[in-house]
Amino acid sequence: MKFLIKGFSAVLFICFLIFSVYTGDTNSRKTVKAFYSGNAEYLRVITDDTPFYTEKSADKPIFFLPYTYYVKVIEYGDNFCHVCYADGGAEIDGYVPTYKLFYDGLTVLSPYPAVFPTTAKTTVLYSDAQLTSALQYIFPERELFFYGKYYSPQGNTLYYVAYNNKLGYVKEEELLPFTLSNHPNELTFLIKEESPEEEKPTESEETPENLVNLRILIIAVLGFAGLVALFFAVGKKPKPQPAASYYDENDYE
Repeated sequence: MKFLIKGFSAVLFICFLIFSVYTGDTNSRKTVKAFYSGNAEYLRVITDDTPFYTEKSADKPIFFLPYTYYVKVIEYGDNFCHVCYADGGAEIDGYVPTYKLFYDGLTVLSPYPAVFPTTAKTTVLYSDAQLTSALQYIFPERELFFYGKYYSPQGNTLYYVAYNNKLGYVKEEELLPFTLSNHPNELTFLIKEESPEEEKPTESEETPENLVNLRILIIAVLGFAGLVALFFAVGKKPKPQPAASYYDENDYE
């Protein structure tokens, strides 16, 4: 009886293993690996909250870099990259956390956004994001050089800009509406959803439906085999043992 129990338990265990092997996530998503290279000329901004600091030890950034655009690497570091941003006379340098940047290996022709917000009315250019120190007034319809976005403690959306060789912040509501489109380079850092052609299995691949059918078939066969073994084991009668003979010396032939 013990042998019977052990045998049936083994069958059940095999069924469980087969079920576990064939049960899995057939729609697992591809992951993105951010590759940082010390030899990269440009690294890409891949989030809306990529900070630009004046120093590594700065408590707060001066603005957030535009999503999908690039920074030029001056010096690569494990924690921070020393980078420059913007072209010509408007170029500035600073520090960006390395983990916030991505090397996409693409040809970079226009790394920075060519956007020039225009004042809608007389606007104040502030030196600080708290909007406490005014640098100068800017008349309406003046073009500003755009660097990035930031937010005041009061919740105002600000833009970090350059005007008349001065750097500072202006309020979003004091500018004419403008659009900042994504960089034209392909967004290789995003997870791609598989197309129908990619999802179609080849002849050598088994579809999830076939795997399910195969699993059911194997479990059914093993289960049936276990039941048959159990039936024969239970129905098998014990073999009668011959009775012990008794010999009396008084018996005679």
